[in-house]
Amino acid sequence: MARELGDRTFEGSALCNLGFLHQLLGRLEEAGKQLEAALVVVREIGHVRTECVVLCNQGIIYDSLGRPAEARTRYEAALALARELSDRRSEGQVLGYLGLLHARQAQFGQARTCLDAGEALLRAVSDRLSLGILLCGRAEAEHLAGDLDAATSALAEADSLATATGAGPDSELGFALARVRDLCVRRLGRR
Repeated sequence: MARELGDRTFEGSALCNLGFLHQLLGRLEEAGKQLEAALVVVREIGHVRTECVVLCNQGIIYDSLGRPAEARTRYEAALALARELSDRRSEGQVLGYLGLLHARQAQFGQARTCLDAGEALLRAVSDRLSLGILLCGRAEAEHLAGDLDAATSALAEADSLATATGAGPDSELGFALARVRDLCVRRLGRR
């Protein structure tokens, strides 16, 4: 419909959302295709806010595919756009994902710096859902760093935020919680 009506803004947003949906469902190849198509559209029309979201989502896909250099490039581009727009919410979200990427590469100092800054921004704008997702990233980062107390604390707060916001198991926060819980259970099973 958006294409038929010539509504390029809606087309770019719809493609971005389709990419995000495929990503949540684990269809990473299809997610990548939709996000690349979205990026072309939003760049053609100069819709910088959606470009920021698309770049962040591409970073998530590349991180999931084990392509950290490409993920980092996308996150850093998204972060630059968020800062250019003075969009503290998006900046906080991107910092959370970038922090987790650093942790997965055993760069724990950089990870904590990003996570701390992202958490402060998301608390300042009162975005409890995004904060919950970031806290899941913090739990995984601390788990990877070997600080199980900090990981447990972050996971407990994320779980509390999911309950408070009504985020169910099929939400982005629900998926993040399940991923981190599974990670913790696997580690306990190896002991």
